[in-house]
Parts: sequence; C-alpha cells; structure tokens
Amino acid sequence: MDVSGLVFDIQRFSVHDGPGIRSLVFLKGCPLRCPWCCNPESRAFAAELLVDRTCCTGCRRCLAGCPSGAVTVEPDGLGVDRLRCTSCGACAERCDSGARRLAGRPMTVPEVLAELLRDAPFFRNSGGGVTLGGGEPLAQPEFAEALLRACRSHGLHTAVETCGHVPWSVLDRIRPWASLILYDVKHIDPAAYLATLGGDLGLVLTNLERLAGAGAAVTIRTPLIPGWNDDEEIIGAIAARARRLGFCDLHLLPFHRLGQTKYDLLGLPHPFRETAPLTEARLRRLRDRAAAGGMRVTLGG
Repeated sequence: MDVSGLVFDIQRFSVHDGPGIRSLVFLKGCPLRCPWCCNPESRAFAAELLVDRTCCTGCRRCLAGCPSGAVTVEPDGLGVDRLRCTSCGACAERCDSGARRLAGRPMTVPEVLAELLRDAPFFRNSGGGVTLGGGEPLAQPEFAEALLRACRSHGLHTAVETCGHVPWSVLDRIRPWASLILYDVKHIDPAAYLATLGGDLGLVLTNLERLAGAGAAVTIRTPLIPGWNDDEEIIGAIAARARRLGFCDLHLLPFHRLGQTKYDLLGLPHPFRETAPLTEARLRRLRDRAAAGGMRVTLGG
C-alpha cells in the first residue's frame, strides 16, 4: 500500500530553502505554536477551510451544498460558521471563483513524486532539488521518509525544514535520506521557548547535538522576531552553540507579514499584524554579531 500524507501545497521553482531551483512540498501539522507563523494553515493536523469573501460572486452554490449548514449569509458575502464547519470540502468543490478552498489534501508518494519529477531538468541544471516543509514535515514521519527515499532513488537532492521538536528516533530515520537539514533554533532560553511556542527547547538542542555526532549536513536557521529574540546576546549565543557543535552555516530569517492574509482566510487573529519588520541597520548588527563567532551568516535563506 502506498504511504499517503496530508499536503497543503507544492510550490515549484523556488530559489529558497536549499540550493538551486527547488520544489517545496508543504505538509500539514506542527507541534509548536509560533504566533508569527506565515503559514497558519500548516499548523493543524487536519484539512482546514479558507474563505476569501473578496472572490465570492454570490452564486450560493456553496450554501446549497454544505451538509453542516455552516455557510452563512452576511452583508459582505458568504461566510462560514467555524463551530459548525467540518472542513469536508463540499462547499469548496462547488465554488468556481476560488472563494473557498481546502488547505490539506491526502496524497500518496507516487502522486507527489510525479509532480516533482516534472522539474527534474531544472534541478539538475541548477543544483537544486526537493525540500519538505510545513508545518513540521517530520510530524508525518512515515510519509516524509517514504517521499525522501523516493526522491533519492531518482537522484534528487533532498532537504528537510524542521523545528527539531520531534523524537530523536524520527530524526534518525529521516537523516540518511536528507541531503541537507534546515534546522530551526528559534531561541536559546528554555523558558521563553516554552512560554511562547509551547515546546521543549531541551529536546531541540539535544537533537541538534545528536545530528552533529551523526555527521549530518545541517544549516541552522533562526527567525528574527521583533521583541522576542532580536537581541544580539541571544543571536550570539545561538551562533556560538552551533559553532561549538561544528556547524558553520547560519541563516537569519527576517520577520515579515506576508502571511497575514491567511489568518483572515482562516478567521484567526494575527498577533503580529501591527509589528513592523526590523530595520536594515538592525539586521546588519545581528548578522555581524552572529558572524563574530566564526559562522557563515546569511540574511534570508
């Protein structure tokens, strides 16, 4: 039986998240709750309905087709009662305008691979490949491993984006099939990590040490979040720990608000809606502090 996973997007022709031209496969579900997340539709472990009223033509086909009675008629268009909605997708199937769509669909490894192999010439010519992201792709370990194995069997470079907040047994089974691991170290203080993200920083750092001991190819990535970790001491400490473990590459990812529209489509508040991105001068200071310890530091990634 083919292994299947819950995929919410496949983005082609990306020049981020690994070398060369890449295709990014985004899997649903994440154990953390980063309040600045630019993919809020990635966090739940089930499909979710996105509703864009600006695209609604008022045809009301969704209203007639919803088995839960969750479609609402409102002055600015047809909305959704989130308490009633089961994300069955019946309304999205009847919507021709794109006003309603599901984030998350089951796909088998052969189905995903068939899409990825369409771009194999671009991968070969650019030194690119396939990157698994999310959400947390390792929260679907069987599917992630099977897809990575399949990609490697076709000679594709593979990368995995991970927050590291998974059991070591999962990382260890994935590691041989990942050409590169893009590993998030979001903070250096366990209390701040737990309070904001709901996770165990000790698990993340212990897994990182084990990856170093296993000789894995790892790039450390740190999102720069205004008011939370945009501190030179914090960034310097992250760089120093990574360097002690033998890692050389650190990507600092500047905060942005590009995903805030998705919160509206999900009917969710965006805690960082009014937060301004860091200035270029501030970004340079953080980069220079990280590089002072001998790391190769890139802004973005």
